Amino acid sequence: MMDKSRIAIVTTVSSFKLYKKTATLFPHGIDKIVIDGTTGLYGINSIKTIFRKKIFKKYDWIILADEDVFFYDSNLVFKLIEQMQEQKYSICGVRDGGVIKHRFDNPLAVNTFFCIINYKEIVKEFNFNKVLECQRFFPELYLEEDYSNLPYEYNVKSLKEPYYCFYFWLKLNGHKFLYLDTVNPVDKDEFGNIILSENKEKIAFHSWYARAYDVNEKHTKRINSVVNDFGLINTKINSKEFSIIRFPFYNWKKRIKKFIKKHLN
Repeated sequence: MMDKSRIAIVTTVSSFKLYKKTATLFPHGIDKIVIDGTTGLYGINSIKTIFRKKIFKKYDWIILADEDVFFYDSNLVFKLIEQMQEQKYSICGVRDGGVIKHRFDNPLAVNTFFCIINYKEIVKEFNFNKVLECQRFFPELYLEEDYSNLPYEYNVKSLKEPYYCFYFWLKLNGHKFLYLDTVNPVDKDEFGNIILSENKEKIAFHSWYARAYDVNEKHTKRINSVVNDFGLINTKINSKEFSIIRFPFYNWKKRIKKFIKKHLN
């Protein structure tokens, strides 16, 4: 039987208003942890936080899920974890190139909007400096890859997302990835995508553009339509049900570092 106390779902949140709705659909029985992304921390720095903060050391599995992920059946993540255990996968998620029409970047990397991490295995060898060194093109990683069946454009040389280095580092160290299929576009929504299991079961809908929620009228209206479809208009998670990691001065520290670097060079 799966020990759910060893699993956590982690969200780097830019919109707490949206998170408090969608988190009600998150898998039950596991810890919910929020990394406060309202001060500009996300991506590779979220990954750094997960592997360096002591709070995460008690977990075997980490599920990354953005606040614009709406679960159809959250129990399917446990089936994925069981499959990953049995077949020795370290990473599970959706490619960031070739499978979503508006994401035509690197098909080897997984987009962090939804990603299951075999934390117990990876943390043993995690070295953030070594990871950062891998943010470049490695031709050898693609020699045995076949992307001919991917429906949309992709670019194996793309370094669009700074977190790609995490996946390149893992691949270079022999880790296996379980890539999930996805549906995009979804009806009239050209941005959204449905995450599918290997048996074509619908795991979750990803609306994209959580950072634009309550900022951009077009995306706010589109996301609110999804909120309505999932029956979440008047739904709200209790703040006691999740823990928060905050970095209140992150953006200022980042600006100061850039200023110092600029004037020292």
